[in-house]
Amino acid sequence: MAGGACYRGALMASPMRTLIVAALGLALAGCGYHLVGTANTLPEGVSTLYVERFQNQTRYVDMDQRIDEALSLEWVRRRRLQLVDDRASSDLVLSGVILNLGLAPVRFDEQGRATEYQMSLTTSVKLFDIRGSEPKLLWEDLAFSRRNSYEVDPNAADYFDRQVLAMDQLADDYSAALVSAVLEGF
Repeated sequence: MAGGACYRGALMASPMRTLIVAALGLALAGCGYHLVGTANTLPEGVSTLYVERFQNQTRYVDMDQRIDEALSLEWVRRRRLQLVDDRASSDLVLSGVILNLGLAPVRFDEQGRATEYQMSLTTSVKLFDIRGSEPKLLWEDLAFSRRNSYEVDPNAADYFDRQVLAMDQLADDYSAALVSAVLEGF
């Protein structure tokens, strides 16, 4: 009899386990888990985007151009929206302000000369749906930032060229992260 009760309990546990596993699976599926870069939180029916040149409030006069180019390339690469050259013919408008582009030494040699710098970029960014009579704010981040670091040889002739390359890399990294954040809503 005891053996039969154990056997019956094992049979009952199996449907219970199945039910728990199924419930857990449904709960996880409903939580919005997805692969990075595959989500799309944009409204139905949007197909075009106009990217305004970011206002540059830094002393680096060409950073807005670097971000403009990198953002355009990233949107084209993602193929979610068609970029347009005219605000009036777009569904969405992405605008931003470059608030800060900082450069700080983070590593030094024995003589106290910087051998590595960290460059950080902070922006304020907004995405508007302009299809209606009034623009509708869809997404914003008032302090969207990225940073990268680069090494330098204080004796090298290409010391400043490395800073330019770092600015290009930062613009690329920033653009990839921004497009992902806009598309995925976070």
